[in-house]
Amino acid sequence: MRKPQRGLVFRLTAVLLAGALLAGSLTGCASNQGAPAQSSQVGTEQPQPGESANLTPEQYEAAYQAEPAAKRVIHIGYNGGLCQAPIAIAQEKGFFEAEGLNTELTRAEDTRDAIVGGKIDTSAGMVAGWLKPITSGVDLVFTVGLHTGCASAIALADSPINSFADAKGKVVAINGGIGGIYHNIAYRLIAHDGYVPGDFTWKDFPAEQALQVLQKGEASIAVLADQLAEKWVQEGLVKRIRSTTLDEDFKNETCCVLGISGDFIRENPVTAEKITRAIYKASLWVEENKEETAQILLDNKHISGSVDYAMDLLKLYNYNVTNDGTEKSIYDSIDEYKALGVIDQNLDAETFKKQVWHRFELEDLKN
Repeated sequence: MRKPQRGLVFRLTAVLLAGALLAGSLTGCASNQGAPAQSSQVGTEQPQPGESANLTPEQYEAAYQAEPAAKRVIHIGYNGGLCQAPIAIAQEKGFFEAEGLNTELTRAEDTRDAIVGGKIDTSAGMVAGWLKPITSGVDLVFTVGLHTGCASAIALADSPINSFADAKGKVVAINGGIGGIYHNIAYRLIAHDGYVPGDFTWKDFPAEQALQVLQKGEASIAVLADQLAEKWVQEGLVKRIRSTTLDEDFKNETCCVLGISGDFIRENPVTAEKITRAIYKASLWVEENKEETAQILLDNKHISGSVDYAMDLLKLYNYNVTNDGTEKSIYDSIDEYKALGVIDQNLDAETFKKQVWHRFELEDLKN
């Protein structure tokens, strides 16, 4: 049976009370009675370890059995991307089952909208894509990081463009819409290089058309997911001029995190911890077993393509990320996006950081 963590009684109480007491202290957050994922603040009274007595294993299990989610199937969103490999592995290798959870993978291309709509309870997503919607009222809480990564800025291999400096005043293509994931990532990339959004013209495009957009001269640089970019890099068609996966200023950042519905974590704090533990253990397993991970994902039709290419992508990412690293990545992103105007510059960043990140202590799982 699981060893209870110090301070859990206080933490579980804080989660429940914080959700009940908050009434819109964040700029731009509003309540909506009809949706399962609207604004409320989780973790504002986050305790330090040792502030309360431990739960015994028996108390912990009793608390879990008393939660609504213990009596039903928990729907875990999965979109078929390698970024979400730990979710599929947690299901296929029994990490959810080992925590006593009854789980089902639910296909969802837009996992954030699926959580908001109540179709799923939790899934993984990119910090760059989820922060802004949370400031606008989406009730979502991050509980653990999955891995580093996972975007590239590319230019044609034979292009004179070797940096954003070479493309100042030119078109940068992004996918997912203006204000979407890769637009936000591109803003951070240029900011780190000393530029502002107005130094470039921004063009939205379908990701699979990025190479064609570059070849037609419609853009000088494209910013997109490694899952597409890596193939073109390997084929010698493009070169990376910037990377959140490989460059020193980004390569240790957590890219993807587990997001749990705010309603779910308030009603089921023990279940939320169990889900978080299962995902964390699966992430550690993926890091040590990348070839087997690729084979399992392909054999169970969670992804398409070849084992070799899946392996190449998995090797790009570090799935052994720490709570400290994930926390820093989330907090740095909030600060930078606020400075860039991606999120409301009047937002109380320190309050928002406490809302969006609920930390479970997981380091003992590495032993």
